[in-house]
Amino acid sequence: MRAVLFVPSAMEALYALRFSDSPMPGSVMASMTRAAEPRPAGARAGFGELPKMFREPARHVPTVNEATVRGMVYPRRSLVLVTGVPGAGKSTLLRRLFGIRGNEERTVLTADGVRVIDSLQSRHQLGPLLGRVPYPLWRWVVHVLHLARMAAALRGGPVVAHECGTRGPVRVLLALLCRLRRYEMHVLMIDATPQEARKGQNARGRRVTERSHKTHSRRWRRLRAAARRGPAAFAPGARSLLAFDRHRVRELAWICFVPGVMEALSPGKGEERAG
Repeated sequence: MRAVLFVPSAMEALYALRFSDSPMPGSVMASMTRAAEPRPAGARAGFGELPKMFREPARHVPTVNEATVRGMVYPRRSLVLVTGVPGAGKSTLLRRLFGIRGNEERTVLTADGVRVIDSLQSRHQLGPLLGRVPYPLWRWVVHVLHLARMAAALRGGPVVAHECGTRGPVRVLLALLCRLRRYEMHVLMIDATPQEARKGQNARGRRVTERSHKTHSRRWRRLRAAARRGPAAFAPGARSLLAFDRHRVRELAWICFVPGVMEALSPGKGEERAG
C-alpha cells in the first residue's frame, strides 16, 4: 500500500512527501529516472502536469494513522527538521536512520551526501573548552553553534537536523535561511507526552531542569495545535509537516532525497494516487 501526503504552502508551488511500504528505498532509482524525462510543454521547472487533487490547497495537515510507514522521499534541496521536546527521541531517530554514533563533534556527511546535524555535536565540540563550567551557563553557546552548523550546511545537498522546534525566533530564522539558500523546509514532529519525554531524558542520562521541561512542553502543545492549520503555522514557507507519536516513529525505516519528486509522482508514470 502507498499513501501520498501533499501539503501545499503557496498557489505557485506544491511539494510532495511520499510514503512507501518497501523495506528498502529500491523505488528511488526509478523515481530519479522518471524525473529526468522531458517535461510536458509549458510545465515549470521541477513540475509535471499536476492533476487537480495536487493543485488544490490542503485543508488540514494529514498524519500517518493507517498505512504502515516504511520510508519518506524528499527533494534533494531540502532541510528536514526532526522536532520534538527534549527526550522525544530525535537523536535516537537520527542514529537509527543515518548511523551516527552520537559522540561526533562535527556535522556528519553520509555516503549519500546527506548532512546530519545533532545538537550533541556542538556540545561535544565545546565540552573540552567549557566542560568545567556548569552546563546551564554555556547552553546558549551550544544553541548558537548548532544554528551556525545548520546555516553552513545549506550548501546544495540535503540536510537533516535535530531541532526542538519550540523556539519561535529560531523557526523564523531557519525559514529565512531556507528562502535565501533556495531550500525547502520539511518538518517531522515527534509528539511525546511530558511523561514520555521525561522517560526519554532519564534513558539518555541527560535531564533538563523542571522549569525548562515545563516550558518546552507548554510551547509544544501550542505548536502542535497551531500546526493543524498547516505547515506554515510551524514556520513561514514550510512545505510539509508530518506528525508521529513515539511509537509510530519507530516504523519509519528510511529517508531518501531525490530530484524531481513531483514529476516522479505525476499520473501516467506508474505511481499510485493518494486514497
